[in-house]
Amino acid sequence: MIRLQAVSKSYRPGEPVLRRLSLRVDEGEFVAIMGPSGAGKSTLLNILGCLDSPDSGEYLLCGQPVSHLDEDALAVVRNRRIGFVFQAFNLLPRIDALRNVELPMLYAGVDPGVREGRARAAL
Repeated sequence: MIRLQAVSKSYRPGEPVLRRLSLRVDEGEFVAIMGPSGAGKSTLLNILGCLDSPDSGEYLLCGQPVSHLDEDALAVVRNRRIGFVFQAFNLLPRIDALRNVELPMLYAGVDPGVREGRARAAL
């Protein structure tokens, strides 16, 4: 389901955060990413979550390369294929918890009558 092939990422020239990382995660498999501060965990998760792209190498999600996808296609991937719980939660403060949980379903076009029930069940 997730496959990285020789992925590298640098934020400053000559200081790679990820160096030719290869990784495979099959459907249904659980993986923990651990390491000291500065080891590249957040960078890796940002790439896996389609929030950032590698400088080199290839990222395949469900067998498809994501590097050629435009912003709209990446938004669809993030909405339908990737679950991401941010450390800071990234909730919208102007709406309550129920509406925050409903928001991805709104973007996905889920019927309003269905959204609230699903959100309540999730909470």
